[in-house]
Amino acid sequence: MGALAALVVKDIKQLLRDPKTMVMVLMMPILVMVMFATGYGGKGGSVPIAVVDLDESSISWELIEALRGRGQFRVEYFASTREEGEALVRKGAVYAAIVIPEGFGARVLRGERTYLELVLDSSYALISDMVWEAVIVAVQAFQLEVSDTYGTFAVDVVRRTVYGPEVTRLENFVPVVMGVLLHLVPMSLIAVSISRERERMTFEQLIVTPIRKSDIILSKLAAYSIITIADMLLTMWIAVAFFDVRVRGEFLDLLAISSLLLLCSLTLGLLISAASKNQLQAYQTALFFFIPSMLFSGFFTPVELLSREVQLVSRVLPLYYFLRAFRNILLRGWTLLDCLQEIAALVVETVGFFVASIAVLKPRVE
Repeated sequence: MGALAALVVKDIKQLLRDPKTMVMVLMMPILVMVMFATGYGGKGGSVPIAVVDLDESSISWELIEALRGRGQFRVEYFASTREEGEALVRKGAVYAAIVIPEGFGARVLRGERTYLELVLDSSYALISDMVWEAVIVAVQAFQLEVSDTYGTFAVDVVRRTVYGPEVTRLENFVPVVMGVLLHLVPMSLIAVSISRERERMTFEQLIVTPIRKSDIILSKLAAYSIITIADMLLTMWIAVAFFDVRVRGEFLDLLAISSLLLLCSLTLGLLISAASKNQLQAYQTALFFFIPSMLFSGFFTPVELLSREVQLVSRVLPLYYFLRAFRNILLRGWTLLDCLQEIAALVVETVGFFVASIAVLKPRVE
């Protein structure tokens, strides 16, 4: 036990003597959280669009005002022709052009079916989808206003939310940010630990002492856990205290699931470190493991929308289970008991990575 404690102290001292590493460990998570909170925590900007009003009636102007009433839009240009509106989209001046055809107002007043033409910039798929959905909502609001004024038919859709009343953009992004900070940073940090000692020739001095392989792995896991858990607590506190992130579940439950992912990431990093010959190889391997996590764990789109083959890959990624559990606790108010499946998966993978790292570690210098 004394030898293990000495190894832990040694690794902590090595970290403290490396100012660049300490800056990355302590400052990078905080900076990332601040940048995300600053960029996504506010009200947000508006998408510039163009309007082509070929009808030029009071009804068409009411529709334009309904569009302006949507916070997502900013009418940047009023074009006189379809071609001019489409040209604005093609050259990137606006993301969309809404064309109101001639006779639009007259058909509305007669209760006839009419249409709008929406020209979208498909090179920005996310914005195109957002504009499309927002236009549908704006047209619905316009129909309700027309029905009140002129007595025409309209259907009102009543919106009701659960786990609300509202989830902000920042709160939606917090699970993703914490996933990056608790997975990529610790994994890449500890991945270079053993390979760095190999390059500095200190590993040779270590293995000639009467120390077991498990002691080497445990000492590094303990040392890096102490540093990164303190960093995790500070990052979570900043998100809640300074950026008003609401935790609907228990804060201790969030810390528990975060600590579990942190341990899983560290053990995976240890496995990478034990199998790597140098620091560059270890760091590149850590990035290689993180890429599928970023693509297939629910970062950008729900896993349920991916192909069935890719969903099988998702089921073996630690980040997939963390995002599910963290989001459910943060946004839905679930407890750890409600997340037993995700907890079990993370525990199994953590133990598996730890055992594999001991088996892979070669107690010799090649």
